[in-house]
Amino acid sequence: MKKTLALCLSITASVCGSAYAESPYEWGAALTLESVTNLDGGVQKGSSELANLDLTLAIDTESAGWWDNGEWFVYVLGDAGANPSDDIGDVQGVSNIATDEAIKLYEFWYQHSFANDSVKVLFGLHDYNSTFYSLEAAGLFTHPSFGIGPDTSQVGPSIFSTTATALHFTFSGEQNYLLAAIYDGIPGDPDNPRGTHVQFNSGDGVFGALEWGWVNDSSDKIALGAWQHTAEVENPVSGEMNDKNTGVYFIAEKNINDVAAIFLQLGQADDEFNQLAYYGGTGVTFNGFWQEGDGLGLAVAYARNGDPYLVANSESGRAETAWELTYFAPLVEHLSVQGSFYYIQNPAMEKRLDDALAVGARAYIEF
Repeated sequence: MKKTLALCLSITASVCGSAYAESPYEWGAALTLESVTNLDGGVQKGSSELANLDLTLAIDTESAGWWDNGEWFVYVLGDAGANPSDDIGDVQGVSNIATDEAIKLYEFWYQHSFANDSVKVLFGLHDYNSTFYSLEAAGLFTHPSFGIGPDTSQVGPSIFSTTATALHFTFSGEQNYLLAAIYDGIPGDPDNPRGTHVQFNSGDGVFGALEWGWVNDSSDKIALGAWQHTAEVENPVSGEMNDKNTGVYFIAEKNINDVAAIFLQLGQADDEFNQLAYYGGTGVTFNGFWQEGDGLGLAVAYARNGDPYLVANSESGRAETAWELTYFAPLVEHLSVQGSFYYIQNPAMEKRLDDALAVGARAYIEF
């Protein structure tokens, strides 16, 4: 599951907006350090420490004097630490930088633009969530579901922290856009999370995605998306192997004024082939709340089991609900901090687990 704030606030603008300075080479380096403590409920009380390193290079081929309308992007990712969900026991996760310990080439792609940038074609290792199922207002939060809904992340697409080879198209109008992409259906090597593995095995299938969106001059956004997964994987509902899976989602955000914004996420996955059939997320954020550059937000994520899964797992509860109250603030140049409170209702839909209360603290260091 993808980290959002650590990527978009701690690295250079080239990563999040492909904006170039006079130099054709735009470097970025950032370290995120996090501690999450489960104070009560869940599986057990305890603390987890995590670290995430992002190293990026974006190259504008025209500015480099090579050829017009091209862009190269290289992204090296390093992660270490324990997963807070081992203590909390939740199904959605709590930290969007929690993953296997590894250093890997995370993204490596080339994109070429046509028709005055209205058409873009990209090929290479690419993070699906960097373009699809993404909302700027939700980027403040550190809970994974606000980066991408668990209705989609549960099938293992090309997202943090393992990506797959993709062919990605972007079609842009004055206020409308259309994204279309095909990814290798099983990113990396599931048996070896360390390092970068590009494999095209029998049964991998593809992960196909579409998203249409509308964005106005105030950065308000409405988008509809759909995906199909044809990899041959075990069905969590029946335990059988299947190679057909689909889902749809709706996302929206509204900037109420220069300070406040709200967002909405709704997702549905085929309940015959997925544990989580429905997801809903919403929240409100306030930028520049106490000082310039800070952010305050409250959001809730609701993940619900499908009926076929409940029939096959009669001891499971219906849904898990996660709340996050967070505050982000820049301290000095190149250093920012963030604190979050999490309240997880019915962790992992396990009836034996009490609701969990956790607190998290982060430091973002730019180099």
